[in-house]
Amino acid sequence: MLRHISVNLFRGGYVVSVIRLDMQLKIYVPFFGLAACACLAAAEPSPMQILASAPLRFEPASESDPGTFVARDARFHFEFTPHQAILRNREKDVRLSFDGANPAAQIQGAELLRSTTNLYFGNDFSKWRRAVPNFGRLQVQELYRGIDLAYYGNGGELEYDLTVNPGADPRSIRLRLDGRNVYVNRHGDVVAELIQKRPFAYQIDKDGSRRSVRTSYRKNADGSYGFQLGIYDRSRALVIDPTVTVAHYFGGSYQDIAYGIGHDAKGRIYIAGTTESKDLPLDGSSLQTAEGGGLDLFLAVINPALSPSSQVIYVTYIGGTQDETFGAMAVGPAGDVYMTGSTASSNFPLANAAQSKIAGTTGAADAFALQLSPNQTMYYSTFFGGGLLDKGTAITVGSNGRIWIAGNTQSTDLPHTGGFQTSLIGTQNMFIAAFDPTASGSATEHYSIYIGGTNWDEAYGIVVASDGTVWLAGGTYSHDIWITGNSYQGTYSGDGDAYVAHVDPGANKLLYASFLGGSGIDEATSLVLDPSGRIILSGFTLSSDFPVTSTAFQTKYGGDTDAFVSVLDTSAKQLVYSTYFGGPEPDAALDLKEDSSGVLYLSGYTQSSGLPSTSDALQAAYDGSVDAFGLKLDPSKAGAAGIDYFTYLGSDGLQVAYGVDFDSSGNMYLAGYSSSNILSRIGGPQRTTSTGNVDAFVVGFSPGSSAPATTTSSTTGHHRRLPWRVSPRR
Repeated sequence: MLRHISVNLFRGGYVVSVIRLDMQLKIYVPFFGLAACACLAAAEPSPMQILASAPLRFEPASESDPGTFVARDARFHFEFTPHQAILRNREKDVRLSFDGANPAAQIQGAELLRSTTNLYFGNDFSKWRRAVPNFGRLQVQELYRGIDLAYYGNGGELEYDLTVNPGADPRSIRLRLDGRNVYVNRHGDVVAELIQKRPFAYQIDKDGSRRSVRTSYRKNADGSYGFQLGIYDRSRALVIDPTVTVAHYFGGSYQDIAYGIGHDAKGRIYIAGTTESKDLPLDGSSLQTAEGGGLDLFLAVINPALSPSSQVIYVTYIGGTQDETFGAMAVGPAGDVYMTGSTASSNFPLANAAQSKIAGTTGAADAFALQLSPNQTMYYSTFFGGGLLDKGTAITVGSNGRIWIAGNTQSTDLPHTGGFQTSLIGTQNMFIAAFDPTASGSATEHYSIYIGGTNWDEAYGIVVASDGTVWLAGGTYSHDIWITGNSYQGTYSGDGDAYVAHVDPGANKLLYASFLGGSGIDEATSLVLDPSGRIILSGFTLSSDFPVTSTAFQTKYGGDTDAFVSVLDTSAKQLVYSTYFGGPEPDAALDLKEDSSGVLYLSGYTQSSGLPSTSDALQAAYDGSVDAFGLKLDPSKAGAAGIDYFTYLGSDGLQVAYGVDFDSSGNMYLAGYSSSNILSRIGGPQRTTSTGNVDAFVVGFSPGSSAPATTTSSTTGHHRRLPWRVSPRR
């Protein structure tokens, strides 16, 4: 096993941690909201960086004192006894105490980890400690009568659960926080020298679903704090839990939808979409402080390490006087934001444009490609289009900084640089285009080409490989679209197939192209290229004979519309893994990411009950309307073992999760829209706009299972057409 020895000078001695080298390389350690952020460079991490960024772990304070545990960070030191938790640094000690707790309660380590710690104090060998065990969790049973306490690291935060067992009285819990001016803010957080986040309580129903219980902090007469609880079943256990990491709405008086989500190397979360609201709440030094007109883009930036009331650090409009639609977003490590979509605005904001005038006639929109620098200034922006409708639907960035977009065109005069297809063949074809922002003006257009057949084709995914070749994915309704190379499926199967192609722009050559589908409609909505060169597609299918493998989670069509996930080895002409995911009603996957362990993260929507919710789901049962969902799937595991995590996310009305992302601490993020109040049910804020209006949302939470290391795919988000809106003309 690879190890890295990390040495940290601490209180007159040395702490040496033996840590697996493949552990997380970034972690936020907010102690109940007091954040210490350690962000690492891409180069080989130093021993100090390894120690600072390792997952939170607990260890016995000394051999002679089994009742005290510690957890260490490069700048912070945590101490735990059965009745209190203390944060120490060079400036202050901050203390959380449990007044009136059981004096006989004991604290114990749980979930033994593979890492160990060696401590060297002075030159007296007898005081040195070697191979001190590390634990992932601390437990205190019977903290109060019938009430248990557990500490753990969750997505980079120190959190705890209080479990109120059947028959126990939650009114006996009394929290006391050190500090001046302790108060409960308008978000329900207790604020002192540290921030004790708004509580979230739930019970597990007989069907395994998680039912939330209304809860808030209550200040007692002696200055301690307890919990005010709503009605709950006292015959079953009640869990009072820390809140989700991130939960925000973005909305004004009209329709607002989040389509894309990504993150930078500092852990900041970027959300983008469209808004019709003239009163969208803005934040920071907005690039554009007013709606341009009609439908505009918006971009929001969140810092999850801050307290909930301070997490939103930037919101801006982007758009002109006519309508813009969102296609996709990518976020670079430094915080550069790349977007594509369509615009009908002649005054859309441009910078160093390859095409400085909109080409669409009689209101037809052009595609656009833009880059915002980390300080949110417009570094590059251009139109891209011909006389009819053109739209960018996917975006990625090459290692040389070139911006690659894919999209759809109905224009016969789309700019192109030559190659195997130089004109529109059908009603709508796909396109690929590349731009070099370091060039000047028209020279920034580096490459462009049509790809399509004689009917209708749609692009939804694009990835640049390390050798500079480009992969494209989407859906086709053209039986005669380009098929070449070692195709997995060389024949068009029915009403519409998923499609994947491999292009060498340098040679202007199509290297590979294949259908993937059954006798019904199939579309790939997302594309990932994994480190081994395999293609991973997700999307939706209406085919009862869609190709699946024997290792699939679900080998049979659920009905109506199902999501699918397929892993394709194009060099071996082999379908490595392929599964349906869905029930008897419509289900679709709309976004896909992969971590460095090969685990897949998906988002979408469902109208099916009975999907395989895991025990730690935010919402285990279908709400009865249109619910968003989040899924972690491990295709290396056969059958049901491949489901690492699944949750519904819904309430009355419509909920769709268009975008999914994850961070290095293991948090999962969903972005989309809701027409009702979904976040307050999981510990987030109340929705302030009227019921029935559509607001964008983002929610971040720990989905359990093993935490991933780093993302291996572009942090992109997409606007995907929903299957229930498939045009009848297809």
